[in-house]
Amino acid sequence: MLSINDPNFEQQVDLLNIFYLRSEGQKTWIIYFDNNAQQCVSIAGSLTDWEKHLPDFWRINESYLINPSIIYRFYPAEMPHFPLPLIELISGRVLAVSRQRTKTVLRKWNYLQQSAIS
Repeated sequence: MLSINDPNFEQQVDLLNIFYLRSEGQKTWIIYFDNNAQQCVSIAGSLTDWEKHLPDFWRINESYLINPSIIYRFYPAEMPHFPLPLIELISGRVLAVSRQRTKTVLRKWNYLQQSAIS
């Protein structure tokens, strides 16, 4: 469980229900599923800080820290119309993986796929 402590919002969120965290300027947003709907709330701390608290989440670029359990598909960079790898989430959202993080994310994806097969 993740505690979200905000003066206007205090709640426990199951980590399995978190889609991703998104950095936007000085704000960090947590996007999660609750009560049969997608929810969004602003939280304190940088994405780098949250990366330390959520070590199983994947940093895919400067703006996103995603929950790997909600990945639907991984599209490699070989796609001719887009030069970066893409990750499609179960929500339908498609996010680009930065060049700097491609090798790490691809290694984690391959490991996740091998674990699922075994």
